[in-house]
Amino acid sequence: MASPSPSFMGLRGQKLVYAVTFCCSIGFLLFGYDLGFMGGLTTDPAFLEVFDNPGSSLLAFLVASYDVGCLLGALFQFTLGDRFGRKPSNIAGAVVVSIGAILQTTTFGLPQFLVGRIVAGFGLGTMTTVIPIYLSECATAQSRGRMMAMQLSNLIMGLIIANWLDYGMASYSGSVQWRLPCAFQIVFCMITVIMMPFLPESPRYLCAKGEIEQAKTSLSALRAGYPDTPEVAEELKEIQYAIAVETEEAGSWSDVFKDNGISGFTRVALAFSANFFQQLSGVNVMSSLGPYVFQDSIGMSRYDALLVAGGLQVWYFLSSLVPWYAVDRVGRRKLFMIGSIGMGLCMTLSAIFVGIGTKGLGYAAAVVLYLFQSFFTLGWQSNMWIYPSELLPLKLRLRGGALAVVSQWLFTFLVVEITPPMITNIGYRSYIVFAVINFATVPLVYFCFPETSKMPLEAVDLLFADREDGTRPSIFQVARDSVNKQKVAEIERQLQERARLRADNEGIIEASKEKAEHLEVSAV
Repeated sequence: MASPSPSFMGLRGQKLVYAVTFCCSIGFLLFGYDLGFMGGLTTDPAFLEVFDNPGSSLLAFLVASYDVGCLLGALFQFTLGDRFGRKPSNIAGAVVVSIGAILQTTTFGLPQFLVGRIVAGFGLGTMTTVIPIYLSECATAQSRGRMMAMQLSNLIMGLIIANWLDYGMASYSGSVQWRLPCAFQIVFCMITVIMMPFLPESPRYLCAKGEIEQAKTSLSALRAGYPDTPEVAEELKEIQYAIAVETEEAGSWSDVFKDNGISGFTRVALAFSANFFQQLSGVNVMSSLGPYVFQDSIGMSRYDALLVAGGLQVWYFLSSLVPWYAVDRVGRRKLFMIGSIGMGLCMTLSAIFVGIGTKGLGYAAAVVLYLFQSFFTLGWQSNMWIYPSELLPLKLRLRGGALAVVSQWLFTFLVVEITPPMITNIGYRSYIVFAVINFATVPLVYFCFPETSKMPLEAVDLLFADREDGTRPSIFQVARDSVNKQKVAEIERQLQERARLRADNEGIIEASKEKAEHLEVSAV
């Protein structure tokens, strides 16, 4: 008699993966909304009056304080996240964001608003650390990139909702024009809290905790199979093999800062740098401060700036549909490099147009910034959030991912904090800074970033493993091997063979124990 076919919410297989993607994407929609709604408030007279019309530095800190909270949330996940499941971390993060939103909405002074921003940021930092890991551990190797690209389109939808809500509320008088956008964060939190309990826990997390039967149930439902289906059994063996190897070789969480055993530090450093380069590309200048840039850098009126910023996010969303089809076909490395080259060119043109300073060229600069968002979503947004989860070993996936997200929020804070005074003080040269960083990223990606697209997560571990002669490969060697089709095929074959051999050996040992116990009982 066949084992029962498990399901969650009545869904199995890819439909269930889509449900996981949708719920995760609500968290990223909240991420986009929180990035965007403050941009409109930075030019809102009713909002600025509450805080005695702050200067550019204090205004930048009002926006960037959220990123401080996100950074603290990521650090919390680094220290304690592995004690809880992927699902509880998501739910807890959504609850904390709601508390922060209430504090912001009811504020009548600077201290309470800053506390609300930091509290909400803490919740979002928790969510954005665990969501990519949860999704990568549930999706198939062939669809991971596409699922993340779909999820990140929802991030942009959050930006769109934020910008157009700010634009619509600008016609109202009184504090409702900024209190409603603050309160609207709670809507997205409620969806996550209601839906998440009915989804499967990550099978890899369950295996790591020794909850094998629950892992079989989750994995079977996610793969539309049964616990005894060959494909499900094979993937479970590979997961258990990787966990066994990590248990033998990795000493503790301190491997995050060491290379021994599983190349922990090298892989964490790569994940950290991916977030670093994404933020230093200049993208959050447009996401968090779009209306400010269009008004103060290019010279538009407040309403025109809000309108153009809202249109930018619609364009951003349409551009994000392209990676749905490109991300798993082109690969991570190529898209990183294409995106950086395109963004560097766009920032260079923006510097020229804004530097010359005519009205016509100011609008041309706005058009170029639209193109910048297209290159960003194709090259970095579609890749960066999934890349650390693919790159890191299971034992360090949450902690290393948390450090990568710390990088994300640390440099988001830096960029959002310095942009208003930078635009005020050095004008068009601000764009040159971002252009140089984008161009410098290209050779670093080419030589140091391994390809992870369509590889089983456990096969990525073998890319970093000791070679046949016993030597640990350099990161340059790993990057070269990752784009060698024959080498990748050999690694995947080795993974399958080693997983089967380990399972067979465990079966023999278990059978021997049962036989010995039977003989002891017979002797008695």
